Amino acid sequence: MAGILIVDDDPSIRAMFARALGALGEIEQAANGGDALRLLAVKKFGVILLDLHMPVMDGFVVLHTLANKPGPNKDTPIYVITADTSDQARIRALRRHAVFLLTKPVPIATLTALVDAALKKSILRAQVARDAADAKAPAQPGKDTPSSRPPGTPRAPKKPGA
Repeated sequence: MAGILIVDDDPSIRAMFARALGALGEIEQAANGGDALRLLAVKKFGVILLDLHMPVMDGFVVLHTLANKPGPNKDTPIYVITADTSDQARIRALRRHAVFLLTKPVPIATLTALVDAALKKSILRAQVARDAADAKAPAQPGKDTPSSRPPGTPRAPKKPGA
């Protein structure tokens, strides 16, 4: 199950999102950007929900850090959820690689649908990466894999009792 990181300084928002999204993946929570970056440095998440205006470290710093520093979440989709309706905030967030910006209050059905779609896309991306790595891996002797056969050659029939 893919992980979901909820980053918001309001504990009631984090709790509401966690309840709504719990069936989609493992939920982790952070109350500020500093706590979020510590989690993001050690664990891969399927999606990040990020508030912009928080104490200690704001969401803009988190976006900038993830976009410019290597780590397990460099390409993780980030959905910004903020009460800030200014065009300046929207532009700053999207320029720093936020996938989408939602204005609070967010309809829970909308949030759930977006997170579900992002997680499914993340799973597909991981599958494609594994398949590509498998295709590049050298064939093991005795294994009948597509990469160990000449193009167009069908799979060898299984031997009885094998």
